[in-house]
Amino acid sequence: MIDMIINQFKNLDLKIKVIMKYGFVFSLLFCLLSVLVLYTYHSFYTIPTVFTIGTILFKSSIMFFVDFTILGIAFDTIKKQMI
Repeated sequence: MIDMIINQFKNLDLKIKVIMKYGFVFSLLFCLLSVLVLYTYHSFYTIPTVFTIGTILFKSSIMFFVDFTILGIAFDTIKKQMI
């Protein structure tokens, strides 16, 4: 099962790999922003809304990462079936 997933990533189209790479970088930056917001909450404990904003940003960054992965594989599969 894991070998199948690894082979799927190795055989991706180059353009799709580039888009996925930029998506992963975007997700990483989004995640680092959320960690900064959560660290700010941890340091000051003043506004509970900051904690909510940080957790929502963190969840969103993880979802963006998963979405870029799944959609990259899906588009590659569709593109290979069309040829």
